[in-house]
Amino acid sequence: MSLFKSLAIAFCLLLSLPTFAELKAGDQFPDIEFTDQFDKKHKINNQDRLLLISFDKKVSEQVHEFLSKQEKDFLSKHNARYIADISGMPSLITKMFALPKMRDYAYTLLLIKDEALAEKFSQSEDQLLIFRLENNMIQDIEFIDPSKAALLFSKP
Repeated sequence: MSLFKSLAIAFCLLLSLPTFAELKAGDQFPDIEFTDQFDKKHKINNQDRLLLISFDKKVSEQVHEFLSKQEKDFLSKHNARYIADISGMPSLITKMFALPKMRDYAYTLLLIKDEALAEKFSQSEDQLLIFRLENNMIQDIEFIDPSKAALLFSKP
């Protein structure tokens, strides 16, 4: 089979996949494998209750500012995960500057490195995407101002 035919088939298959933007309460969170800043693989599991996902630098900086003031196991104590989209970052910048800096973070940062994956999530400019989960089932999806991230952890 020619390279062109292979690429055409792969493209058609990608187009047929549902986007995560269609996710709603009651749906199972997709089975996605993320890597962290140390290149360790992670999947969202039944213990995870809260996912915070940032898609731009400004939002990421605000979330980092909040998390950097917390104890090392803050996210795990709250059954939470923080995911940042770095797919738009040039790979040279990622490897030489961003990842070494992220390795100094006291918390685990899951990364979206693929633009195709990032585009599957709903995004809102200057907003943090929040998924509330129970046993990997989505209970609620919302966008919040990243400066309000602390409020996510004060709710019962």
